[in-house]
Order: sequence, then structure tokens, then C-alpha cells
Amino acid sequence: MEKEQITKVISSRRLLKKLREVMSADISVQEKLNRIVDVVAFEMQTEVCSFYLLQPGDILELFASFGLKQSALHETSLRLGEGLIGEIAVQKKALSFDDVWHHPSFVFKPETGEKIFRTLMGVPVLQGTHLLGVLAVQTEQPYVYTEEEIETLETVAMLIGQILLSVDFKSRQNTFVKVNKDVRSRIEGVRLMSGMAIGTAFVHARTGRIENLISSNNEVVEQNKLTAALTDMDKALSETLADANISDENAEIFETYRMFTKDKGWIRKMTDYIHAGFTAEGAVQKVADDMTERMSMITDPYLKERIHDFQDLADRLLHHLAGKDTRAKNKDLSENTILVAHSMGPAELLDYKKEKIKGIILEEGSPTMHVVIIAKALNIPVVGGVKGVVDAVLNGDKIALDADNGYVYINPVEDILKDFKKRIESRERIRRKYEKLKNVPCQTKDGVSVSLNINAGLALDMLSLGDGFSDGIGLYRTELPFMSTTQLPDTQKQTEIYSRALLNAAGKPVVFRTLDIGSDKVLPYVQHKSEENPAMGWRSIRITLDRRTLLRQQLRAFIRAVNGGDLYVMFPMITDVDEFVEAKKTLDIELAREKEKGHILPKKVQVGTMLEVPSLIFQLEELLPLVDFLSIGTNDLSQFLFATDRSDPTIWERYDVLSAPMIRTLKWIVELCDTYNVPCSVCGEMAGKPLEAMVLVALGFKKLSMNAASLGPVKAMILSMDTSLVKDYLETILPVPAHSLREKLRLFAIDHDIVI
Repeated sequence: MEKEQITKVISSRRLLKKLREVMSADISVQEKLNRIVDVVAFEMQTEVCSFYLLQPGDILELFASFGLKQSALHETSLRLGEGLIGEIAVQKKALSFDDVWHHPSFVFKPETGEKIFRTLMGVPVLQGTHLLGVLAVQTEQPYVYTEEEIETLETVAMLIGQILLSVDFKSRQNTFVKVNKDVRSRIEGVRLMSGMAIGTAFVHARTGRIENLISSNNEVVEQNKLTAALTDMDKALSETLADANISDENAEIFETYRMFTKDKGWIRKMTDYIHAGFTAEGAVQKVADDMTERMSMITDPYLKERIHDFQDLADRLLHHLAGKDTRAKNKDLSENTILVAHSMGPAELLDYKKEKIKGIILEEGSPTMHVVIIAKALNIPVVGGVKGVVDAVLNGDKIALDADNGYVYINPVEDILKDFKKRIESRERIRRKYEKLKNVPCQTKDGVSVSLNINAGLALDMLSLGDGFSDGIGLYRTELPFMSTTQLPDTQKQTEIYSRALLNAAGKPVVFRTLDIGSDKVLPYVQHKSEENPAMGWRSIRITLDRRTLLRQQLRAFIRAVNGGDLYVMFPMITDVDEFVEAKKTLDIELAREKEKGHILPKKVQVGTMLEVPSLIFQLEELLPLVDFLSIGTNDLSQFLFATDRSDPTIWERYDVLSAPMIRTLKWIVELCDTYNVPCSVCGEMAGKPLEAMVLVALGFKKLSMNAASLGPVKAMILSMDTSLVKDYLETILPVPAHSLREKLRLFAIDHDIVI
């Protein structure tokens, strides 16, 4: 039977006026939502209007409805991705469905008394990019919703979002009482080390506070106790480090950490408190409290994170004063343990048997925390920023940890566990599939060779160089070792670090990027003022040209580290040609200085720059004759091109690197580089994503540099693509004035069997 279009005239103004009255009414959240769905159904002339609230455990609960049975409220639920409502929730965008009962995703819930409705249109209720629920309308007759009607429903969803956010979290838990009792919670955090794991919770507890601070003993006895405990602690730390078999560069983190144990200022303060009548334990506690209070007022994020290291050491010292073994807790661990902690120091992690630790959840945490760096070295997934998790979890609780997306499930239902197991098994199958691609020439189906390289900065990253995937290091981030110490590494120390990197590279090229500090990477020993826009402030080459000694020492260390081999140097954040000339001139000075001193010079010196600042694009014809290579940092380039703060979750997905402006920019750059015969690579995040890499290769980029984990997926994509076909398709869609070309490119890849 042919569908008939039902004409409706909706007064958005009248609808919104009624909704404002509901918003201002002094009634409960439940009653407000009940009235909203009634008003929407009446004004939009629909038979059903329903609101589903996202509850812990990824459950969409029917919370308010006009047109469905009221007895189904708080009793009917759908999982994310289940049914048409679940589909809207997953995609986080307005969707309309015709002939819904015959749709493959349709799920019938008999308790709702749902009739055979023909059309369903729904919109997500969002806070930024965070999903709060779904609002949907249904009609008995076929109907095509206009853009105005969809926008109206999206406006209503925004108002519902305001209602939900006006209730604090604890109140919301009391208000939204109907939660699947088998699901304690799904808590969101931040990915610090990717991976997935299922295991048993073990809550990492620190030593309790020392309440009896004043000594009744002789201060000499207390001082001797403290001295003996410091000696025992230092010895135990050495044994822990030896047992852990941590790489040399990560061992530097422990040397920094252990500096506290020998710090004369720390020891003197504890001694002073003992002289004042405190017990040894009390002195440790008092100094720890004083230090934590002072450090908590520091705004510098790197220095502030050292609080965790200091608290760990103070706690460890109290253990030794009490004669306890910090590793005794291992006897309580299951074979699949998920550690849960407020925060940890790096040695605290190594107190546990690393083969039993399958994941870590931290209430605090950032990528530069020492414990996170060590967890990465041990390949343990970590989720940080999970507020309240220590109080929410009990030893023995079942935990499903999705560090890829920053989710933690506490005592999840069986369906979620099954989904996790499938995803973990799938990851393992994919990993085995990629293993078969090792040592296979990296060529497209039409014979275009592409060089795959890794972005590195720690000894752990270098392990991927021998796996048959990588041709070298396209970007060596030299700032990471600087961030792991409390004082500037001198030339000799830097030379040792870079020599080790070259040794691990085993003859493959290593492109050293000079210090990229500032913005979110602040060094404790480089004075740095507070900035409103640090990403565009005093950072990177701007700092090292102003503090020329930093740059000269580093370049000197590069020259000595290559020991007569090939030297590749790349300067970051170059904004105009003069900055590159100044940086290159500094390298020439150091080369001349080393020659004068009789040191071995590099056999070959290749000097390039990163292209991250849009202004440099318009100086390429002046720059390209001066450089040996160019590398595009797409993270910063896209950030500046779209004026989008990458740290702001409300806008970081608003613009797409697979949009015409970005693709045209990259196309123009690579074509100009080809004209000047200058090799051009990409070392930003775009290079490590298969769909984005497909576009880069089609544009003409022959060298990509990425995180080691992306090598397999990107290589599989390259082996399956025909460059000329993708290039021709790009030419046809680039003129399209679309917000993003991603979906068109994704469908093209699927249609042409390109593995993305």
C-alpha cells in the first residue's frame, strides 16, 4: 500500500513556550519529564513520545512516556545498541525509521502495550559528547519528518539535558532509582594505557595515618630507627627494580623516584621533628603532610603529579619502620587482578607480581604519571580519573575494564561479560592476523610502496623496530626522558639516551625531534609562566631558541650519539622560515665546534622541520629549498586550522580531518614537496588510523609514522587498497561542500574491500 504523507503544522514557538512553563514549575524531575513527553506528543501530533534514561551498565531505561503503558515505566529497558532506541544512542545523532516493525534492529517489548507503529524518529540527549538518554516519537501512519521538526525535538532534548544536569550525581541516584540490580555501575574515566581486561578487584591501600606523633623514647633511638629504615628501604627498592627487569630508560624514572630517599632536605626535616620530640613514624607522617600540602598548591601539572611518588615513599618508609614487607600483599592476589587505587607510585606497582596484574584503575592519573609510564612498559591497561572508585569497589568484585574507551564496569551483568570476552578474543584474532603480515613488502595492490615508521620516546617503543613491520623511527620524542627527571640532563646523559635509542634501532634511521616542551609538557626546571592559550604560547622551538643552551646541548648530544653514522634532526613548531634558519644555524655551529674539538662528525646530516602551523604552508616555496625533509604533525595542524582546542571534549569531534579543507591542505603540501623533490611524511594521529591513512597514501604520501600498535592495521589497509582508485574517487568528492567526507570514504572502502 502506498504511503500517504500526513501534513502537519507545528508551532515551535508554542511548544517551547509550554516547555519553559514546565521547566520553571516547582515539581519533581519525574513529573517534569512526564509533562514534557505529554506536551511534545500533543504539539507534534504523535501517538507516542518517550524518554529513555541511560543508567549505569549501559542500560536505557524507559523513564517517561505518552502513549505506552505507564506500568512499563522503570520496568522496560534496552542495552546500548539494542533496538532502534539503542541504535540512536550508539550513533549519538537524530535518526528516523520507516516501517519500524520490519526493521532488522526492531525489538518488541510486550509490556509497553506498543501497537504497530509505522515511523519512529529519535534524538540523543547529550552533554557535550556524553550521552544522557534518548527522546523519541512514534506515529501509526507513515510520516517523513522535516528538518524543522527534527530540530524542534533536538531543542527539547537540550532542555531535558538541562533538567538532568541540574540534579547532582548523588541526588540523581536517589531520583532515578530503578536500576538493574545486577549492575552496580559503569564508571567513566580517561584512557591512560589502552587495552581490555576482565578480572577481580584488589583495592590498593596505603598505610593508615600515624596518630601518636609524640615520642616517649630517646630521640637517639628514634633517629637510629629512621636511619635504619631509610637504608632498608633503599635496599628493597634496588631489589624491586632488579626483579622487575625494567628497561634502562624506565629505570631512570626510579632513579628520579629514589632521589627522595637520599634527599638531604627531606631527611633533615624528619630529623628536626625527631629532635622536637616526635617518634620516627610521627616525623615521617608530619613531613609527608607538610610536603603534600605545599605541593598540592603547585599549579604546574608535572610537579603536582610528583605528589604520588612522594606519598608512595613516605608510605613505604612507614612500612619499613613497622618491619612490614611491602610485597606481602601478593598472597591475596588472584591470577587475574585489577588493581584499584586512589593513586600509586611506580615502586608500589612493582611490589605486585606483574604477571598477575591485568589492569589498573586510578582515581587520579595522567599520561605522565610515573606509574602510568611503568604500566605502559609492562603492557598493563590503565584507566585514570575514575572518581570515587576506591569507595565503590570491594576486594573480590568482578571488574570489566575497557581502557580503549575509558570505561570501568563493576560487577557487570553476564551480557556485558560475554561482550567483553568476545571483544578480547576478537582482538587476539586480529593480532594473530597481523602477525602474518610481518616482513611482507608494504605495497598497495597497484605497486605503490609505503614506508611505515614508529613514533617513539621510551625504550619500550623501540621493541617494535625488530618485529618486521617498521622501517625506522619517523619521530623520536626527545622530551620524554627530560620529563622523567627533576633536573636538566647534561650533554653526557643525553648522549647516553640517544646512543641507546640508535643501538636499539639496529641500523634503521632515527629522526630526532628537538625538545617539544611547553603547552601540556612542562619541565620542572624550566621556568614557565601561566598562559591562557598554552598550545599557542611559549612552547617548543620558541623555548629552545630563547633558551639557546637547551638547544645547543641537545644538538651536541645528537652529534656525539650517532658516532659517525647518519644524523636526522627535525625542528618542531616552526612558524616562519627565519625560525628554521636560526635553528639550522645553531646546528651548524655545533657541528663546527665538534669538528674543532676533534670529535667524530656524522657521515650524513639531514635536517627537516615539522609542519604544524598553518602560516608555514604559505612559505613552503621559500622553505623547501632549505630543508632535506618535511613531516606533517596533523594533530596541531588540524587544531590550528579549525581553531579547535584538542583538550576540550565539547568541540574536539566537531571538525573532521577527513573534511575537504584538511584534505585539500594536505594535497597541496605533498604536491609542492614533490615539485621540489623534498620527501614529505605524516607523523600525526592521522597516519595511524586505517581510513585516514588510506586517504594519505592516495594523496601521495609515501612515508607514515605512527604508534607501534597501529602498524598492523595500517599495513593491512595498504596491502588491500588500489591507490589510483582511491585517488580518482577523492577527486570526485573533494568539491562536495560537506562537513565531513568520512562516511563517503568509509563506504567506498567497504565497497572496494579495503581493510579499514
